[in-house]
Amino acid sequence: MRILILFLAALSSLEACTAFHLRAQDGALIYCRSMEFGFPLDSHILIAPRGTSYVGTAPGAKGLRWKTKYGFTGLNQVFDRTLVSDGMNEKGLVVGMLYLPGYAKYEQPDPAQTNKTLGAWEVGSYLLGMCATVGEAKELLSSVLVAEQMIPVIKRALPLHFYVGDSSGAVLVVEYVDGKRTFYDDPIGVLTNSPPFDWQMKNLCNYVNLSPANVHHMTLGNWKVDYYGQGSGSLGMPGDFTPPSRFVRAALYSNWAHQVATASDCVRLGFHILNTFDIFLGAIQDKTKPNFLEDFTAWVTVNDQTNLKMYVRSYESLSIQMVDLKKIDFSKGELKEMLFSREFFPVEITN
Repeated sequence: MRILILFLAALSSLEACTAFHLRAQDGALIYCRSMEFGFPLDSHILIAPRGTSYVGTAPGAKGLRWKTKYGFTGLNQVFDRTLVSDGMNEKGLVVGMLYLPGYAKYEQPDPAQTNKTLGAWEVGSYLLGMCATVGEAKELLSSVLVAEQMIPVIKRALPLHFYVGDSSGAVLVVEYVDGKRTFYDDPIGVLTNSPPFDWQMKNLCNYVNLSPANVHHMTLGNWKVDYYGQGSGSLGMPGDFTPPSRFVRAALYSNWAHQVATASDCVRLGFHILNTFDIFLGAIQDKTKPNFLEDFTAWVTVNDQTNLKMYVRSYESLSIQMVDLKKIDFSKGELKEMLFSREFFPVEITN
């Protein structure tokens, strides 16, 4: 109960998730995402086999029923252990649910479409279980109603938008604003939080001067101005934790990074880039909120969509842990949770 009370208090401060993708020289596609939250989510790795039965939620009733076509893994959370906030299925489709506060408003409930209705918090697991491609996800969401409603267990709505990427590299952003669903093809494979995606893309126009290349000097009349140091090409890069600033950095960093040779190299690169978005406790403070709740990076995940490997690192542990989807038998069994380490164990190298 205490966890749910803290969750409710934290809802107004959740604004700091970042998602992007990378491509290795060998063709491997790597999806990277950070999860920021105002209190520990107590996330576990959820394994959902093929044939798992789900019942969606409609306002005051049971909604859409589905049985998963594909097995998937992902990170769940305390308010519903059977659903994931971020995950990848056995076809290499990834879905990330990111916060969109102040803008997200879902479709109008329709009693005549109860059997086609689900809650926004159920969309990630629905798409992972039923779709192999971005095209299929778009078609599937066009046939259902994502209704404006509260999560029953917490009596609050979650304002979300969705990052959907398949193994071809196609990325779809799905947003529900003012009760209307909008699909955006995402040409750069980046998503953060509010404002909505179309605004974030326009905002990139303010940073066309930035470059990874050093600017060594300029001339003012007869005066030569030298710059001593590194990184002069990126002077003016927004370095704060707000969603627009993180969107700009994610867009530039994921494109500036040297393309590395292999999937393994690219996974490592993904973690390096994610490090630049890491929020430690104390970096964001709002003492007007109950219990002085603060956003922090609860976990980061890097998914190799080509080789079907999921990597995760927790705030506490800092060690990178991996789940190989090819070694999971998705053909049988029930929903399972897998713990991942939250213990800090440095390797002693004294001797």
